[in-house]
Amino acid sequence: MKNLLANLEVALVSSAGPYPVDPPFDPPEPYPEYPYSHFETPRTDTSNHVYRMVREALRLLALDDLHFGTPAWNPLGELITPGDRVLIKPNFVLHFNAGGGPLDAVVTHPSVIRAIVDYVVIALKRRGEILIGDAPQMNCDMARLFELSGMDSLTEFLGAACLEQGIKLCAADFRVEQTFYKYGIIWRRKSLDQRPSPIRVDLGEESWMNGIDSQLLYGADYCRRATVRAHSESRHEYLIAPDVLSSDVVISVPKLKVHRKVGVTLNLKNMVGINADKNHLAHYRVGSPSTGGDECSSPRWEDSFERLLSDSLLGTDWRLGRYPFAAWRGFRKIWDRIRKNGPRRPFSFGNWHGNDTAWRMALDLNRILLFADRQGRIGDQPARKYFSLIDGIVGGEGEGPLHPDARVTGVLLAGFNPVAVDWTATALMGFNPALIPLYANAVKQVKQWLPDFQLDGIGVRTNSSVIDNVLDMREPVFRFRAPAGWHGKIECYSVEDEHATGRSTSVLDAVSQ
Repeated sequence: MKNLLANLEVALVSSAGPYPVDPPFDPPEPYPEYPYSHFETPRTDTSNHVYRMVREALRLLALDDLHFGTPAWNPLGELITPGDRVLIKPNFVLHFNAGGGPLDAVVTHPSVIRAIVDYVVIALKRRGEILIGDAPQMNCDMARLFELSGMDSLTEFLGAACLEQGIKLCAADFRVEQTFYKYGIIWRRKSLDQRPSPIRVDLGEESWMNGIDSQLLYGADYCRRATVRAHSESRHEYLIAPDVLSSDVVISVPKLKVHRKVGVTLNLKNMVGINADKNHLAHYRVGSPSTGGDECSSPRWEDSFERLLSDSLLGTDWRLGRYPFAAWRGFRKIWDRIRKNGPRRPFSFGNWHGNDTAWRMALDLNRILLFADRQGRIGDQPARKYFSLIDGIVGGEGEGPLHPDARVTGVLLAGFNPVAVDWTATALMGFNPALIPLYANAVKQVKQWLPDFQLDGIGVRTNSSVIDNVLDMREPVFRFRAPAGWHGKIECYSVEDEHATGRSTSVLDAVSQ
């Protein structure tokens, strides 16, 4: 298998206009390579500039450039072989914006997925499978998300169009459980029967989690015992959806968005959605740095007391424990109002730049994605091919990933190496990836796979001279607002003045210093 990870070219496409609103998000004109002409008279949606942007990204990467503009153009032919099983991994984290803003700032838009599926269909040449799958937030209502976003209508159209060509297409929820909240805590659970069962993958001493105090780990649920068991001693285990490991190709389609626990969430953080059981994912270590934790920056008595209550009332099998905990939450709301003019509340739940845990599990999952075979055994050669396309038409800034404010940027990024694409995207947002632990350590990880990997080998191809040299610019293209816990720690510009020019060095300059 050709190692396409060595391709460090990144396509960066800029365009103006909102997302199209009418499923199935048809192309803006009848392109000669359109794959369903024999299935239907090609329909068009002149408002769909997103499709045009995806097409332009593939062209900028010089994929099958000899046939561009002809019916024979097959840009993903080097990535996909007829008969392959192709997983498209979007960011379907939640069915609403918890901050009250638009859903478009939270999840991958279906119009981006439609365009990339069409080019996958071309490459499969009437043989293969396409799966659109994710393991979203525990309380995400996937059916509601599909209804609100138009994914339900899109999958209905694509399912019929692909079936006519002998290609199976379906959408999947990789989770083993869905939760329902009340009073801000999990009140009810629903088992999502997975057949076949998720596959246990143990990275052992090769895990980034190795060597940290596993007894302090907190996952995505109240029962810390499950997370501690998954990462005890030299065992570091994840529960991976079998649909992921049985895929020959993975196409990551994340959102251009900030993240409270790791700084930004792009391709690398997007792979959290290949894990089926959320409590195998360590999000932080309980306590403050002074006690070996990274949950809180400087906890008050109420933070420490809430941790004690959570572990004793919710982290056990005592079902009635939720009632006194809900009462505590009510009291704390009143207490916080009383103290609203007091000292600033410390960052908690791992939502700050001192989080030294979440980035580790994200890098572990990327290793699994790329190097675990169908049985979950880790090899030294890539087990599947990889491509990414970041949806930045509308990005998310502020308190992402669940509470973001919409940031209209009108950009898409694409490429074969997740670190190269994410590094470029992070710089585009106005952040220095070298200051973000996820990316500073991702460079070390990718060098294990590609010894010759160098950041200055990243080549950015754009359709706009304004963003032509994004990695060398002295001031950022965009100034995304970082989450509160990261504010002033990762920006490439002066946070005292949102409109000030950037620092005197570019992102690549900062790395070399």
